[in-house]
Amino acid sequence: MFLRMLLLGGLILLSGATVSFSGTVNKEYSLDYPHAVSHDYVYRTPRVYQSEAENSSPWAKRGSSRPNKPLIPAEEGTELRLRVRELAAELLATSREPVAGELQVAVATFVHLDQLYETSAMGRYLSEQMLHELQRAGVDVIEVRMMPSMKISQSHGEYVLSRDMGELSYLHEVDAVVAGTYTVADGQIFVNGRLLAVATGKVLASGSTVFEVDPVGAALLRRSGQPVAPPASVSIQSYQDITD
Repeated sequence: MFLRMLLLGGLILLSGATVSFSGTVNKEYSLDYPHAVSHDYVYRTPRVYQSEAENSSPWAKRGSSRPNKPLIPAEEGTELRLRVRELAAELLATSREPVAGELQVAVATFVHLDQLYETSAMGRYLSEQMLHELQRAGVDVIEVRMMPSMKISQSHGEYVLSRDMGELSYLHEVDAVVAGTYTVADGQIFVNGRLLAVATGKVLASGSTVFEVDPVGAALLRRSGQPVAPPASVSIQSYQDITD
């Protein structure tokens, strides 16, 4: 089995590239060798590659194709994170009482406005990012999902967060809770958050934001549902009530 070669003036035409006996290439390809090799060896090996400009992308290699799933620009995820940061800043700015360094705060999952037990990956993400933004601003945030002890699996890892009520503490010292709702209409998602005093239910602060449902938001909203059984309860009491 031999490929057809055309010998012209001491040159060999191979796979669309003109190769000389010295091992150099006269067109858009170059050889993957630091030294000259015989034409016979070049003929027997396919080790040629595209120019650096053509090979700048991992999907630009010959024989490769771009995946069918489109890549989501990182800016879309960043936009959602910045919206939560603005909402957290608005809560702190409008609070009737000092929060940072004064109150111990827990963050609840953001829920659908029309079904207050229904949430989604969007609602869970909003609460996760809110917790981060409040802690970043100096607020004492309590993680109610923390287990009293760490669980270790030899094959999978270490765990300290849980939603299993049998693994959690039933009493938390909390002064205020961040609760939030979201709803979607006409391609926009409307998010409202409020800081509630545990002892009285008084709204200490509130804030809202609205943004377009981009591919990231749509993916988070698809994972929506509510508990089949009624959720279990843990007690949240004001730190002052516990100490008095």
